Amino acid sequence: MKSLILLFFTLLFSVSCFSQSEGESKGTENSNSTNDVPFVIIESPPVYPGCVGTKKEKFKCLKVSMQRFLAENFDSSLPNKLDLPAGRYRFLTVLVVKPSGYSEAVKVQAPHPDIVKELKRVVSAFPKMKPGNQRGKAVGMRYTLPLTVIVE
Repeated sequence: MKSLILLFFTLLFSVSCFSQSEGESKGTENSNSTNDVPFVIIESPPVYPGCVGTKKEKFKCLKVSMQRFLAENFDSSLPNKLDLPAGRYRFLTVLVVKPSGYSEAVKVQAPHPDIVKELKRVVSAFPKMKPGNQRGKAVGMRYTLPLTVIVE
């Protein structure tokens, strides 16, 4: 049920992305640009360094590589240092792989500002990727990246 709701909102957002005229946002690489395309409908997703194969294989490699990079570079001791209550926490990061190939966190859902800052730091440290393409042009691609941490 949750995945159906997420899919609905993703499709709803994608329709609003294409409802703007093309001339309104030329010349900028703003993370809130209407040129950002959800991963669900992008013609050619960004390519993480070292990923090869078909479109589907490249996208799976992108997803796995970004999750691995986040898990390896996130300071997992930070939630324990912040005296968060014991339990399982799921942090969500909405990021954009910009037309330049660099990543930027545009929205982070976490229970503490220090965790938000750490997630933004890790996302901005992603290696430069080959940007996604839509209609023959490099575009930003929005992607939601979850991270689950257990606090003891």
